[in-house]
Amino acid sequence: MEKKKRFKSYLAIAGFFIGSGFGLLFAFSWNELVIVLNLVEGAWLAVISGIIRIIILVIMSSILFAKWFKQETIYTSDAYFLFALFFSVLIVGKIYDIYNNLIVVSENATAEFVLLITKIRYLIVTINIIPVLYIGLETTLALVSAYVKNVNKSQFNKIRLGIIGIYLSIMLFIIIIAPTLSALIFALPYFTIGIYLLLAIMFFFMYKNKRLSQANALLIGIAFLCLIASSLIRSIITSIALENPSMIVIAEVVTIIVNFVIFLGFITKPKYAKM
Repeated sequence: MEKKKRFKSYLAIAGFFIGSGFGLLFAFSWNELVIVLNLVEGAWLAVISGIIRIIILVIMSSILFAKWFKQETIYTSDAYFLFALFFSVLIVGKIYDIYNNLIVVSENATAEFVLLITKIRYLIVTINIIPVLYIGLETTLALVSAYVKNVNKSQFNKIRLGIIGIYLSIMLFIIIIAPTLSALIFALPYFTIGIYLLLAIMFFFMYKNKRLSQANALLIGIAFLCLIASSLIRSIITSIALENPSMIVIAEVVTIIVNFVIFLGFITKPKYAKM
């Protein structure tokens, strides 16, 4: 019980600091944001669609955290916690997207500034994948360990952390060295799509071998394949949205559907877990 109270306090503190940070960010650029909302056609529509998605993500994340806290013993490596963390980072990214989508079309937005805030957005995307990648690697490596007898659990943990470290290093390298917005939008989605494909394969592998009982790995795998299509659509729309923010609504609708499928995969158990 004490451990649960401590984690609830950590989550509350993290929420406070993140909320305060966004409050300062929006307050600092408030005048420019208001001008964009009043002058740019479709800006309000993009904001409203973003807020709707944030509310949906908050509900999803809260349900998953509630499931985690209902467990008798909780660990940060638990699937429910990592799934909830996945949606929590999505919430942060979505709030940032509202700022990003408005500020990039303001009159004072230079090419260098737009590139900087877009790099921050892709950094959030990079962090967002880590919780699900952790689950995929943990279960996949646990299955591999049944066949590779000369590698112990500690060594597999190092392999898992090493793979995540390589993923972070590559993503950060691409984000940092991208010289222009077009180069960033062109290059990074290809690597992100590769990660989504890898995750889909991992979850299909888990489902086939009946290794994940807390969630429906088949549904999650299908959702990540859909996320590939969603990422391609968003990349195309992102460039168009620089001139017409209302196009963001299309991307939001597609992404909400995909997020809902992922959520269903997180909260429903596979048939083999019910036997």
